[in-house]
Amino acid sequence: MKLSIVFATFKSEAILDKSLRAYCNIITSYQWELIIVDNACRVETRQIIEKYKDKLPIVFLEQPQPGKNNALNKALPSIQGELVMFTDNDIIPASDIIDVYVKTAKKNMNIDVFGGKILPNIKLPKWIDTSVFGIKTAFGILDGGNEDKEIPLGDIWGGNMLVRQCVFKEGVTFNTSIGPNGKSYIMGSETEFLGRLSQLGYSGLYVSKAIVLHQIRDEQLSINWLAHRAFRAGKGAFFNNHENAKKLFGFHRYLLRKSIIDFIKSLVAILSLNKSKINIAIMQLCNTLGKLSQSRNNC
Repeated sequence: MKLSIVFATFKSEAILDKSLRAYCNIITSYQWELIIVDNACRVETRQIIEKYKDKLPIVFLEQPQPGKNNALNKALPSIQGELVMFTDNDIIPASDIIDVYVKTAKKNMNIDVFGGKILPNIKLPKWIDTSVFGIKTAFGILDGGNEDKEIPLGDIWGGNMLVRQCVFKEGVTFNTSIGPNGKSYIMGSETEFLGRLSQLGYSGLYVSKAIVLHQIRDEQLSINWLAHRAFRAGKGAFFNNHENAKKLFGFHRYLLRKSIIDFIKSLVAILSLNKSKINIAIMQLCNTLGKLSQSRNNC
């Protein structure tokens, strides 16, 4: 059984280089390939790829059309594996990731979608409270425990997601109207994708020993970065699960009310001088503002 690993990359060559060094440590007797789609079409990215072509089973593609999901769709016709692991260019896989996924997939032929742990590659500052769901999602942190179990597809995250190729042979692709694309994009690409698979009747399994690390960069350890992330997450949450409601000037009225309430809570948090509380309150406000913004776009 062959496994294909697929991810898109956009600039960030230093991050890509570190990830590819980790892929060189993979130990497996199974056939595999690493499909990398450059969504920036940069000479610098090609140079990094060339550096590893003799060390890794790389299939390198370029997709000039902007958008991560355009890049992933570009990869679909090139996939040779019966199993397809989707991840990101800033993910460091465990050396046994292929063996763990292939063996689990063989044992669970009735399951078509799998997901594993995503842990940070550094110790986060104390003011970043990872017990808060919004902060977990901002950093892509997922730890479902140490036992394999069937889970809703919505509990699988895109940094560590395995899908049988037969799903794509049914015509499923990635939605290009959502996902990373420039600075003001709608988050929730994998949520939307997995939501469609759930509606089609596919089931999911959490694989506790399928572990990857997410590279956390210095610039991400700021309230400003987390606030922008929360705003995009809000846009994605509304895009994937919006409801009909009364509107005022094109905006959902309940979101206008919630924005005011969250703004007041942010002021109170700022007065507390507690960085953790300030971060949580501002992220909540920005998440609501993201939903508010998308509520008008969805009109």
